[in-house]
Amino acid sequence: MPTFTRKPLEGLFPLIPLSLDDNEEIDLEGVRHSIRLVAAGTAPGCIVFGSMGQMTNVSEREFDAVTEAAIDEGHQAGIAVVVGSTAAYQREAIRRARYAERLGADGSMLAAPYALPVTPAWALDFFREVATALDGDMALMVYNYSPLAGLNITPEMWESLLDVENIKAIKESNFALPHFDQILLTIADRVNVFSGNDPAFFHASKLGAVGATGIFSWAGLKTGTRFVDECRRGNEDDPWVRRAFEALQQMSAAIRRPGMPLMLSHEHGYLNAISELGGASPGSPRKPYRRIPEAAAEAVRASAVALQALEAEL
Repeated sequence: MPTFTRKPLEGLFPLIPLSLDDNEEIDLEGVRHSIRLVAAGTAPGCIVFGSMGQMTNVSEREFDAVTEAAIDEGHQAGIAVVVGSTAAYQREAIRRARYAERLGADGSMLAAPYALPVTPAWALDFFREVATALDGDMALMVYNYSPLAGLNITPEMWESLLDVENIKAIKESNFALPHFDQILLTIADRVNVFSGNDPAFFHASKLGAVGATGIFSWAGLKTGTRFVDECRRGNEDDPWVRRAFEALQQMSAAIRRPGMPLMLSHEHGYLNAISELGGASPGSPRKPYRRIPEAAAEAVRASAVALQALEAEL
């Protein structure tokens, strides 16, 4: 397994929503508040500027300001901070990653450039060149999310990435089981694999995954953290773990039911609505994106009842 110079990337890492005020200006105190909530929920780390956290919707100045505030707040709270460095082109991805590294981020999550899909050969060059542009203290978390980048990182591609020293983790958001399982079977003994959401960790942990991206756990952060920790210990058959999995999976299933807004277009709105259940104050996503409709928000709240009941027991 990889070794880390800074805080290790393992366990539950909730996604931090981008907090905005009514004028769509960055609310840095809102970002800090979300990170304090994650720390109070006992999660070992967080991810700022994931795709659900509006990594595509900020200027260079805003990216830098949020990154500085998030790393400062996270480290005051004693948790690891991963800053997404994904950008539309390589030069900006390197700038973002280097800035996060200089400020002390524990990791940077990096997907291939978006808008126009790159070829697999270009993607391999991209990940290598971003990695070698860094000083090497900060871990890189490769982000595989084909709807964003138009590219699926295959097990064969990973065989070419494993020798890049500071690539130490992957957030795997392709949940097609033949792919997901093959990734785990191929690299989980050499790279820290994170499931792309929390309930998916129930399966992934059995094949060697060590971390989960927290989305639905916002409705019960202590529960989500304990669920991931128990699965890492091999306790998937414990009755409490199965209750937690069912509660998380109930939320995941709810947003995919017929009549609910399409996840791909509304992922900012979904993260904002779910994080509000845990006390975050993200406001509305930046236009042209929107909050999810109130009927959908009510369905999300109803789906969270079982998870919130477990949280109340802790």
